[in-house]
Amino acid sequence: MTIRIGLIHYGLDRDATGIGRYATELACSLVGNGSYVHRLWAGRRPTGAEGVALRGAYYLPGLLTLGQGQLAWQARRLGLDVVHDPTGAMPLALTAAARVVTIHDVIPYVYPQTSTRLDWLIYRVWLPFALRRVDVIITVSEQSRKDIMKHLRVSEERIMIVPEAAGRRFRPMEMVEVDPILQKYGIVRPYILYVGALESRKNLPRLLEAYAQLRQWSTKWRLVIVGARKWKFSPIFETVQRLGLEPHVTFTGYVADEHLPALYAGADLFAFPSLYEGFGLPVLEAMACGTPVVTSNTSSLPEVAGDAAILVDPNSVGQIAEAMRSVLSQPTLAAELIEKGPARSGLFTWERTAQETIDVYRQALEAHKRKN
Repeated sequence: MTIRIGLIHYGLDRDATGIGRYATELACSLVGNGSYVHRLWAGRRPTGAEGVALRGAYYLPGLLTLGQGQLAWQARRLGLDVVHDPTGAMPLALTAAARVVTIHDVIPYVYPQTSTRLDWLIYRVWLPFALRRVDVIITVSEQSRKDIMKHLRVSEERIMIVPEAAGRRFRPMEMVEVDPILQKYGIVRPYILYVGALESRKNLPRLLEAYAQLRQWSTKWRLVIVGARKWKFSPIFETVQRLGLEPHVTFTGYVADEHLPALYAGADLFAFPSLYEGFGLPVLEAMACGTPVVTSNTSSLPEVAGDAAILVDPNSVGQIAEAMRSVLSQPTLAAELIEKGPARSGLFTWERTAQETIDVYRQALEAHKRKN
């Protein structure tokens, strides 16, 4: 039986985020698997994109208010068996189809100081109520499942783990391919790379302090920080100024997905000492590109990295600095990580994610039938 799937997307702005990339990669992989997928757009639909625009459902606030009736009507009109919301905030009006959500993390509970007011309202007011009507919850790591059970009080049997994966474009590259893209962003090799949002949870002030310590050993490497400014990012730039690192740190801002593989492949080291992640996709992306990784020993990151990265206490500037120095000063260690990385990343594929997601949809259909 072919399942008719409705997958909610949040338009142009949100498609650049982790959740947007997740929804896009999942949709493409489901279609490649032979599934029947309708894209349901809550927000501005990209020109030429397939799918149905939900009138009045302008991004998440619209979907949870005026767009609820529109979503329910479209689900009936299209004969959808399952509707999947990748943000976790499933609208309540939907009744005809089975309901699946993906909850990537519970940051507003674990690190409330790093969350927006909208995040707080969704996770602490809407989500606990909405999850009662969801048939199956997907999450992306064992750590996230434990956090969901603890903070949202959901039973373990309702939560299925389906990991993410690095996209197919993330691969080792020759420098002749890499250098023209680096030039677009004013990046000069050699460099240490960070990729992710500029926000307090990402622990960038400690990374900068560790980089300053590293420069006492060698001034060879620049630090390149890739990502858009989110919220509460001012301490990052204050730290750069305090340590006198302005000439040695490059902030690229947002980098288009098609350019990211080159930035990973051109780096001598990828440093990702985040305080908390639901998954930690940049770690897999760096590994897939053959770049040695230093990352945190907390939250989901050890699950993702396995033995293919150097794990450190993200609260210890000294540990972060020493791990970076070890990789950069020991060619044998760097070569070992370069060899292990693509193999580790290869364990996570979007084909696997699509198949396991289809299995969840079948479970959701059975659960929905029992309830109705």
